[in-house]
Amino acid sequence: MQKEMYPAIFKRKAFHTFKLAEEAKISSKELRDIERAFKTFKPLIKDIKTAIKIVPAKGPGLKRDAEYCILLYSEKKDNSLINIGYLGEQLDLYLASKNIGALWFGFGRPKVKVLDDLHFVIMIAIGKIVDPTQFRTKKSERKRLSVEEIWKGETLGIAEVARLAPSACNSQPWRVENKDGVITVYRHNKTSNFLKIAAFIAFNYNRIDIGIFLCFLELALKEKDIKYTRELFVDEGRRKDKFTKVAQYKLTSE
Repeated sequence: MQKEMYPAIFKRKAFHTFKLAEEAKISSKELRDIERAFKTFKPLIKDIKTAIKIVPAKGPGLKRDAEYCILLYSEKKDNSLINIGYLGEQLDLYLASKNIGALWFGFGRPKVKVLDDLHFVIMIAIGKIVDPTQFRTKKSERKRLSVEEIWKGETLGIAEVARLAPSACNSQPWRVENKDGVITVYRHNKTSNFLKIAAFIAFNYNRIDIGIFLCFLELALKEKDIKYTRELFVDEGRRKDKFTKVAQYKLTSE
């Protein structure tokens, strides 16, 4: 994962409404750069095939006040949703670094549901932003749970950054424990922030959210030059479990 993405953590924001200037549009070169950049992003799980397709934001099922929608596709395998969240957030941060506004658009429904045997998962709506002040300028602008609410044990200066990760309906389903040199990440099975959304949809979104959180967490670890080995656990989305262990990071000296 590219360490240059770290500064974009503090710049990115969710553009729920795009106020696009007529004189500024995403160029063909920028679209090609997005496609090339995605191919360089490091997946969480190497053997899960993924792809993107960029389409104009016109027609039903797309966010029509954006310029384009980036459709994310994946194989259906264990932890494929976490993997697409991890990759998609790298894309989100890349876009912010290029002054392209973005929104994880969970309610999008494209015409192309399957692309080269890969299944549509979620889309990111995008638009060129002329005024840089439209991006995030203060941490206080984000509504997030406190460090104490999501993290047990020593924070290492990374919890304060990882907690800034975006999530569907701001549900923030992550809980973390740092104990005996091991950081364990859990998915908290709650749906209270999803209002009337069906429970199975909420679980799908929350597994994508966990991938987003792991992206932020690892960028923060790299920024602090904290070495680690990572172990992932299969998240089957069981609704009866209050907490599901999804990842462990064993901190090392080398």
